[in-house]
Amino acid sequence: MTSSPAALRWLAAVSDDLSTSAKASVLGLVTMPAPLPPAPEGGEPVGSKTVKLRSFADLCGPDLAAAMTPSTVVLQPIGAVEHHGSHLPLATDALVVDAVARAVASEAPDLDMLVLPTLYYGLSTEHVWAPGTVSLSPSTFLALLDDVGASVARTGAKRFAFLNGHGGNTHLLRVAAREIRARYHLYTFVLQAYAPPEHGGPPPDPEEEGLGIHGSLSETSVVLHIRPDLVDMSRAERSVPSWVNRYGYLGFTGGSEFAWLSNDLSPTGVAGDPTLATSDKGEEHFSAAVAHIARVVAEASRFSFPTSTDGGGPVQGDG
Repeated sequence: MTSSPAALRWLAAVSDDLSTSAKASVLGLVTMPAPLPPAPEGGEPVGSKTVKLRSFADLCGPDLAAAMTPSTVVLQPIGAVEHHGSHLPLATDALVVDAVARAVASEAPDLDMLVLPTLYYGLSTEHVWAPGTVSLSPSTFLALLDDVGASVARTGAKRFAFLNGHGGNTHLLRVAAREIRARYHLYTFVLQAYAPPEHGGPPPDPEEEGLGIHGSLSETSVVLHIRPDLVDMSRAERSVPSWVNRYGYLGFTGGSEFAWLSNDLSPTGVAGDPTLATSDKGEEHFSAAVAHIARVVAEASRFSFPTSTDGGGPVQGDG
């Protein structure tokens, strides 16, 4: 994390009136996320694949316009700040999706992609019972996503993808993606920041009975891999809602679902067995997710409909 010059000047001006702990708190409030790695020295000119590895927000406006091509995918990582039990940080979803986006940008240098700053807040209604959860209302969330989509369209981009790190965001991301497609004629995609088993991801652990969906083995393992300093395994406990499997037709997902809050599933709000988590398992899950998302973004960069649906002829870059 890096502090802005203006914030540091302000802090210096009032430093005599602040305790050491207060200064640290102030710096924590005004820090900004570190940027994505810059383009390598000796790279290609603006508009080249080298420049496209950089963060969307690191570029100036003219360079952004020059870097944009009909195949460029503008990627919006989005997570959540919400309860994840007593063993994981509130920002788990945002930390993971941000790390996946950065790793894709770093490890897939040929991708035609620009990464927007990660959105930390999402729709976390299922966790509002727990202290620390910050949830946007559905209307605010949809308005925010639409504004970002409109802004991306004004850059001249043709392709916009949400990279989602929180399951509770999914339904509204689908709504937003279709609205953005209809209003701004962007190719719009919803990507989940994990790799399903059929696409190279590790199979679910049978100990979780197919119910490890929150604060679970996988999620805990990934945070152990990327931010072990934020995980307290001494507080992890098994909370598998086995009772769900007594029902044959209703479940978390599928054609027939029940609405739930996380404390409906277990007293801790965790659904899964984080006691099985290890950093090695986290590395396996994380690496699979990065490889999978890189393949999906590559496909999104060449995706087109057989015929245009925007009423204005073929979308630039089609075919």
